Amino acid sequence: MITLPSRIAAVCLLLLATCFAGAAPASATGADGTCPAGGGVTVVVDFGDLGPQPLIRCAPGTPASGIAALQGAGIDVAGSQKYGLAVACRIDGKPGPDVESCAGMPSATAYWSYWHAPAAGGTWESSQEGAQTSKPAAGGFEGWAFARPKTANDLPAPPRVAPVRQAGSTPAPAPAAEGSSFPWGLVIAIAAILLIGGAAWVAARRRRT
Repeated sequence: MITLPSRIAAVCLLLLATCFAGAAPASATGADGTCPAGGGVTVVVDFGDLGPQPLIRCAPGTPASGIAALQGAGIDVAGSQKYGLAVACRIDGKPGPDVESCAGMPSATAYWSYWHAPAAGGTWESSQEGAQTSKPAAGGFEGWAFARPKTANDLPAPPRVAPVRQAGSTPAPAPAAEGSSFPWGLVIAIAAILLIGGAAWVAARRRRT
């Protein structure tokens, strides 16, 4: 038989669980278009002959690496089974398994090339470091272009989208600061628990009399 105290305890636990679930900090997500000056790192993804139009998105803040910039911009990236994210194999789901299995290193004639440009724009420069360890320039541009050189010795072409800030760019959403908001959910949950406990105590007293 389920007693009244057991019901009260179950309700209290449910309220507390709901409270703490709602208190989880929100993660920052990217925004479409280039970042405003000083407002993050712009990520450009040129799919080449894979089909989709190029992606241009803003990663807020100061991403720790090229991979973090992709993820911060809200773009999915998958590494190889052997090397993980040290080798970017798929970006936004491209290329598909029919082109690349992602088991090890990508083919020398079908792979993602990685590029940089400073905050002032200018021209793309091929990265001399892997995206997992490379540090994006503050307010700069990160570029990815799917390359299909005719031979392994041919150099890849940079993204066809120039690293230029778009006019009228809006600021990227800033990461939510942890602990910056008052814990109203916790206060409400405690008040509800006290009210339920008081009502149960009154009910128990009436039963005794």
